[in-house]
This record gives sequence, C-alpha cells and structure tokens, in this order.
Amino acid sequence: MKSRFFLFFFLASLLPGIQVTPAKAQLSDQPAGIWFKNTNSTLKRFAYSQAILWPTSFGAHLYVYITEDNIGNLPRIYTMRTYKRTFTLPPVWDTDSLVWNYAVHPVMGSFSYLAYRNRRAHWAEAFAGTAINSAIYEYIIAGATQQPSINDLIVTPVLGSLLGEGIYQLKKQLLRDQHLNTFEKILITIADPFEVFYYGFNYNKFSKVKYR
Repeated sequence: MKSRFFLFFFLASLLPGIQVTPAKAQLSDQPAGIWFKNTNSTLKRFAYSQAILWPTSFGAHLYVYITEDNIGNLPRIYTMRTYKRTFTLPPVWDTDSLVWNYAVHPVMGSFSYLAYRNRRAHWAEAFAGTAINSAIYEYIIAGATQQPSINDLIVTPVLGSLLGEGIYQLKKQLLRDQHLNTFEKILITIADPFEVFYYGFNYNKFSKVKYR
C-alpha cells in the first residue's frame, strides 16, 4: 500500500511540469527525421521517448545477463512473484556499484531527457518526462527482477536531466555556424546518439537543425 501511494504521489507531482508547458508547433523549416516526424505534442514526445527507453533498457539488461552468464536463468529471474512484491512493497535504497548508480543511470536518464528536449520540449517537460520514464523503468521494465530503487528514482532524472541539458546546450553551440567538423560529429554521435540516428546519420541535415 505504501509503495502504491509513493508511486501515485511521485507521478502526480510531475503533472504540473507537463501542464504548464503546452506543446509548441515545430518550425516548418526544420529538417525532417527518418522516424517520428510529427512530435508536436506532449503525448507524441512521450511516445518518442518510449521508443528510446525500452530498447536501451532491454539492451542494458541483456548485456548484464550475458556478462554474468545468466541467459539460461531468465525464467527464474523474471517472475510474477517479484512483480507482486514490486507493487506491494515500498522501494528500497539499493547497493549497486557507484558506476551503475551514478554513471549508467544518469546516461540513460540523459537519453530520456534529450528525447523530449530535441523534439522542442521545454526543459520542465523534459525533466518531468525523464522522471516518469525512470519510474516506468524501475516498476515495469526492471520490476520483475528487483525491487524499485529510491536512489535510482532520484538520481536518474536529476543527474540525467543535468547531463542532458549540458549536452543540449553544447550541441547548440557546436551548431551555431551550421557546420560540424569531424571531431564535432564524433562528439555529438557519442553524446546524443539517438538524435544522430533520428536524422539517419546525415550530418549535413543535422547541422541545419535549429534547437530552441
């Protein structure tokens, strides 16, 4: 019961961040991406963020299972019993490694943040969306394997949004002259890979984007 109240309160507290940032129409002169071409509403940006959240999350989990030689144990790892505990017991403070908690999670959070910000969302909407995606990950994607983590629910959106906004502002500076040299292309590809993929690795098109 406590975990349900915590989740409800956590999500409800984020709604003002979405409501006060109405969707803005995209600029008509923006170069078109190769997928999700129309993301001019909060709901569509949310759908776009899910297209990034789920593959990256499952990819990270698959990497962990492979490196820990746990592929054959998946039926015992993913259980409905664990899901039941996830939604009936409160989240816990996990003891994962510092690298996982304070490097991997913020990077994943930055992907969610940039999914909104790159599609012309206000930073408040991007932060709220990142926090919601963190809850989706903890309760739905990872909820069948482990109890939701309090520190991840805090660290992922907070540090992820700070990292994502830093990448976003750096990208704007690099694109001021509407040109990217080789180093800048490599830097942006590493820091914001899904945006590069959104434009089909077409850096000539990418360099013409006008970020708000």
